[in-house]
Amino acid sequence: MAKSDAASELIELVQKLQGERAGHVQAIEAIDLTFKQLGIEVQTSVPTDKPRRGRPAGTGKKAKAAKTTPKRTSKRTRKTFAVSGDESVLAFVKANPDCTTAQVNEHWTKEGRSGKADNALGKLVKEGKITRKNIKGQRGSTYKAK
Repeated sequence: MAKSDAASELIELVQKLQGERAGHVQAIEAIDLTFKQLGIEVQTSVPTDKPRRGRPAGTGKKAKAAKTTPKRTSKRTRKTFAVSGDESVLAFVKANPDCTTAQVNEHWTKEGRSGKADNALGKLVKEGKITRKNIKGQRGSTYKAK
C-alpha cells in the first residue's frame, strides 16, 4: 500500500504543477496582450544556453596580436650597393675624423641603407680599423680611423 500512496501523491503533485503552469501561461498571455496594446515589443524566445563563463572569446593577447599584425603581400628584398656597408662606414670615418655615432648613422640612411650602422661600426672597431672613444656625459661615441 505504501507504493500506491506514493504513486497517488506523485500523480496529485504533477496535476497540481500542471494546473499552476497553465495559470502562469495565461498570465503571460495577458501580459503580452497588454504590452501589445501599449506598443511594446516583447522577446518571446528564452535563451536556453547558459552564457559563457570568463572573458569573452576573442579578447586575449593572441587574438589582439593577430588583429593588429599587418599581413605582408610581398617579401622584402635585399638591396645591393656598389660599396659594402663596412667600406662605406670606414670611408666616412676617414673623411670625417672624430665623427659621432649619430653622424655615421645619418650618412648610412642618406645612402638609402635600412637600419643603422651600429653593427658595421662594432665590426670595424673589433677588427682594429677604427677606434672608439666614449663621449662624456652623452650617449654615443666618436670614431677615428687608424
